[in-house]
Amino acid sequence: MRKRLLLVGGGHAHLFVLEALRLQRALWRERLEVTLLSRDVMTPYSGMLPGLIAGHYRSSECHVDLRPLAQSAGIDLVQASVDQIDLQRNVATAQGREWRFDLVSLDIGSSPPLALVPGATEYALGIKPIDVFLQQWNALEQASAALQRPIHVVVVGGGAGGVEVALAMAHRLRTRRSLVKLSLVTRAALLPAYPRRAARLVMRHLEAAGVALLTGASVSSVTPGRLNFDNGSTASFDHLLWATGAAAQSWLAQAGVATVDGGFVQVNQYLQSVSHPQLFAAGDIASNPQQPRPKAGVFAVRQGPILAQNLLHQVFGDALIEYRPQRDYLSLLTTGSRHAIACWYGLVWQGDWVWRWKDGIDRRFMRRFALPLQPADPLPEPGHDDRA
Repeated sequence: MRKRLLLVGGGHAHLFVLEALRLQRALWRERLEVTLLSRDVMTPYSGMLPGLIAGHYRSSECHVDLRPLAQSAGIDLVQASVDQIDLQRNVATAQGREWRFDLVSLDIGSSPPLALVPGATEYALGIKPIDVFLQQWNALEQASAALQRPIHVVVVGGGAGGVEVALAMAHRLRTRRSLVKLSLVTRAALLPAYPRRAARLVMRHLEAAGVALLTGASVSSVTPGRLNFDNGSTASFDHLLWATGAAAQSWLAQAGVATVDGGFVQVNQYLQSVSHPQLFAAGDIASNPQQPRPKAGVFAVRQGPILAQNLLHQVFGDALIEYRPQRDYLSLLTTGSRHAIACWYGLVWQGDWVWRWKDGIDRRFMRRFALPLQPADPLPEPGHDDRA
């Protein structure tokens, strides 16, 4: 009897799993049946989101179509959002329908933790899920062309996500600056995880773009049209966007799986759940306390090939391969226009050439998963242990 592999989520890491299944289809098709459940069939590439908001890309350039990938890999693709998983019965539930599995892999990302601030869930829009955010952003951008009075758009979050979104919106709305006021609010210093030179450069870009910056402002609650801060001060808004922190889906805690950091799946060095060996996870939804890393898309991309190999090795009973995250990574921050800032091991550069560098990296990633499918280096066949 064939084993059942269930892939939940169409995130960056699972793109590499689909690629591996395509390349090794002849090896597993008699032993395995695979289903991918994804809330989107056009999965967004987060690295190009700021460029899409700024108007540098079309939507089609920033989304991977899962349908031809699934078809070429010989797997079933179902558009559905999982809302429950039973690891005793090995069943996942989505919209009232059940999928049984022997092995399951999660690549479902995260969302801003709106529930931590009273009123934020009701009155703020998170930058994730990306498709929901883009729908609301497109409506706001179109409505701004017919404004009769000035409006105030506030972005909460001084990390890379908040900075890039604020600057991208400012660039897209640059001809309407008199009617759309933009502010960026952060409870700590700007870009706390980045070199101070990068933060200073971003401050200059925010000032040049007309984005007001408020640091050291911790939001205590949100009421209709108003941010309330811990120090008793307030600020009004017409639109509120939330780009701070990361939260896991609530149904994971109910599944009884071991979690850390407020609900993220605790995995070992093989990207395997420490409590349930039939469960693997990658990307934002996974955390390894022995290898702590920020929630950044670069890690999901690096985890993808290892996850793909380990899923197949688990099916064939072969030794799993260790995922070793890099100590540091190249971070490329876009600044609204076709200009970007690069940070790597404490070094900082900026320029239009950095944007072109980033654009080339992003487009190569997209071409890898676009039709016609590009050839890729084959992964080691099950039974081959490449850890030596």
